[in-house]
Amino acid sequence: MKNKLKPIFKTIICLSILFLFTGCGKKGRPYEDAGYAFLENGQSEEALESFQKSLDEEKETKESLRGIGIAYLSLGRYEEAIDSFVKALNKSNGSIKDVDFDINSYLGYAYEKAEKYEEAVNVYTAVLDFKPKDIDAYYRRAICYLKLGETTLADEDFAIATSKNNDDYDLHIRIYFSIKEAGFEKEADAYLTSLLNDSKRKISDYDRGRICYYLKDYSNARVYLEKAKDPSNPDTILMLGKTYEATGDNTYAASLYANYLDQKGNNAAVYNQLGVCRFKLEDYEGALAAFSFGLKLEDPEWMRELSYNEAVTYEYMGDFQTAKEKMEEFLKNYPKDENANHELLFLQTRN
Repeated sequence: MKNKLKPIFKTIICLSILFLFTGCGKKGRPYEDAGYAFLENGQSEEALESFQKSLDEEKETKESLRGIGIAYLSLGRYEEAIDSFVKALNKSNGSIKDVDFDINSYLGYAYEKAEKYEEAVNVYTAVLDFKPKDIDAYYRRAICYLKLGETTLADEDFAIATSKNNDDYDLHIRIYFSIKEAGFEKEADAYLTSLLNDSKRKISDYDRGRICYYLKDYSNARVYLEKAKDPSNPDTILMLGKTYEATGDNTYAASLYANYLDQKGNNAAVYNQLGVCRFKLEDYEGALAAFSFGLKLEDPEWMRELSYNEAVTYEYMGDFQTAKEKMEEFLKNYPKDENANHELLFLQTRN
């Protein structure tokens, strides 16, 4: 039976939105404050409801419109997000403040997700006109240029972004994925390979290990990551575990994750990957326990993956009713998730 779990491994690289869901609430605006609190907990639907109440019962402000835009964005409702961010920017009185740059960053990202790349380029260019050292704006504009087929302009922006800190391997790997996802797989591999072959670079064993991993050189990845292995660093443990998973040794990978949790305590990312390993080993009870422990931590970065994987695990255990209930609950928070919608259709035929 096909493994239905999502490809959910993350390190500190994040290929989704790169901006923090931080609040801008003011005293005497409880609905607005509640909206931002919901956003920080990953509760987008509840956040949207609170912000709507803020508009109805408090006063329409730049901050409340910003919050609505972020909620729509996280729910995949990109056109509505764009509309909210534009309305928020129209609240400016001519003076440009930090919150305006923040809203423009969200607006550019919303245009990206809506596949309106030219509009996104225009927004990021406007940001860079005022903040020429904004690395994220260069990086995201480069992605849009790639989508538009403007590879030379993309290369220029990537080069500017990395020139600000050429030893930022998180950024280099983000660029690798961006190039790869734009359809230039050979160029993406060449980009990472050039980093490894640059004799002037001082690259840590951890960074060499994960670069080798992404290049599918699992043998060298394992060597470097074993040298870098630090039981206090979940990123290294996760990468090493993923390397063993890639070579088919799910048992040892699971033991790495379990040992980390025994020694260092709760970590949602590690619980999630432990669950994935146990799922692959057809230890569905063990997988469910790992996902459930991870969910109890209520880490907003991992709630989506953990809750989806929990529902799928119930399906594989033959508990179709619980799987259906869990998937319905998941879709309340992430209604645009295509995999979940397909899964729910299947589960509805099993009851």
